[in-house]
Amino acid sequence: MISRITLAAAVSLAALVPSSAMARPASHAARHDSRVAERLTDPAVQARASGMAAIMSEMLLDLRVGPLARAAGEWGDEDLRDVPYDARVRDFAGPGLRGLPGDLAREMPRAMGQMGRTAGAIEDMIPEFERMAEQMRRAIDRADRRAERRPDPRDY
Repeated sequence: MISRITLAAAVSLAALVPSSAMARPASHAARHDSRVAERLTDPAVQARASGMAAIMSEMLLDLRVGPLARAAGEWGDEDLRDVPYDARVRDFAGPGLRGLPGDLAREMPRAMGQMGRTAGAIEDMIPEFERMAEQMRRAIDRADRRAERRPDPRDY
C-alpha cells in the first residue's frame, strides 16, 4: 500500500511543486541553495499538497469512463461492451483504491519529507559531483595530449 501511495504522491507532487523552484539558470549553478528541499519539508506546503492530492485523486476516481469503456468494447474487448454509461474510474478501481484520497492525505507529508531530505542530500553532493567532473575533464585532457604525442602506428 505504501508503494502506491508513494507513487501517487510523487505524481501529485509533480503538479504541485512549481517547476520554477526546481529550475535554475546555468549562471546560478554555483549558488547551491536548497529551495526544493525547503519547500518539500515545509509543513504548510505539505498540508496544501496533501489536500490537493486528496481532491485530485477523488476527482480522478469520479471520472466518468463508461462511454470510453463501451467504445473499447466495440473494438474487441467484449467484457467492456456492457459497462454502464455512467461508470466511473472508482467502479473499475476496486475496493483497494477506494480509500486512496484519505491515504494520500495522510501519507503525503511523510513522502514529501523523504523527497525533501533526498533533494537536500543531492544538493549537498553537487560540489562533489563538480569536483569529480573537473577531475574527469583533466584526465581526458591528459589522455588527449598523450595521444597527440604518440605517432600513429599505421604510419610507416
